[in-house]
Amino acid sequence: MPTRRGFIKCMLGLGTALLPWYSWPNSLKPLQAASTFIDTSNSQKKTVNNVAQTDMSYLNRTAMEDILSLTHPELQGRRGGTVGEEKAAAYLVAQMKGLGLEPLGDLAGKQTRDYLNVFTVYPVVEEFYNGRLTFRAGKPDDLRTPSANVIGGLMAADSQESVILSAHYDHLGIFNGNLYPGANDNASGVGCILDVMRRLIKEKTKPKRNVVLAFWSAEEMGFVGSYSFIQKPTFSLQGIHAVFNVDTVGNGPLEEFALWANSDNRALQAIQAAAESKANAQLTPNNGYNSDQVYFNLDHVPAVTLMARDWLVKNHTPEDVPDLINPQKIALAGDILYDAVQKLIV
Repeated sequence: MPTRRGFIKCMLGLGTALLPWYSWPNSLKPLQAASTFIDTSNSQKKTVNNVAQTDMSYLNRTAMEDILSLTHPELQGRRGGTVGEEKAAAYLVAQMKGLGLEPLGDLAGKQTRDYLNVFTVYPVVEEFYNGRLTFRAGKPDDLRTPSANVIGGLMAADSQESVILSAHYDHLGIFNGNLYPGANDNASGVGCILDVMRRLIKEKTKPKRNVVLAFWSAEEMGFVGSYSFIQKPTFSLQGIHAVFNVDTVGNGPLEEFALWANSDNRALQAIQAAAESKANAQLTPNNGYNSDQVYFNLDHVPAVTLMARDWLVKNHTPEDVPDLINPQKIALAGDILYDAVQKLIV
């Protein structure tokens, strides 16, 4: 999570210049084939209308397996615009294909879509703020690098409305020889929402609204991925019924969560209602921090971020490792999200 209040303002000017870099999806192909942490050995997928049918080996994965995969040293901390981020994206694309989700990224042809929603990022400058490694904007005239969101959906039979489950999958990478694994920030959010989608598919849910998985990148660089999507959406923003964003949900006391939103909106109300009998989830001042709900809120889209109350503990340090994660807390966050989504899609 970026720390500076001014970072949002600084990055606002980037959106109109974030043009897709279409060579990036092609660079994923060899990574998907070579990656040792994308297990496709038991794949029995069939394809109908370019959408892979559900593969049980993917359906039975767990959030902790996702966290361990995304924090693998070969992903090098998943910094936006790096090979490590590409490998993380390849992992997420494989999960979406294995779950049979419809691709909702950029157009890959006249009648087909990809899972990737590609944009570019400016360089950043690393600095320490209150003991945490953070990024600030670099020179805007320097060479930009490609990055991508990963987007897929469980589609309703006849609806133009969508409920989005989102989480950023990027982190800080390697700095001064130290790996920043980003287990809680934000492999925990990624695993949590993947588990919610797996549960919906296992229960053969037939939603009345589309349920979209959106994995944003370059959040640590100023919410660039989610902002880029809003500037050039791959499906109608007007059709977004609610956005449930998940960020750093795996640490601290089991039942203690915090919520960020800029208004008492539909998404916030659904999360609060779902959490009421399960946990303490309060709307909390962000104190200058933020997450990927921010630009949706600014665009008057109902959105909320669910997070652990103690999310700052070991955040943006090399100590944010899988051992920090409480699997029971990830499961509880998933239960809250599942109930909130159910209120809006059934």
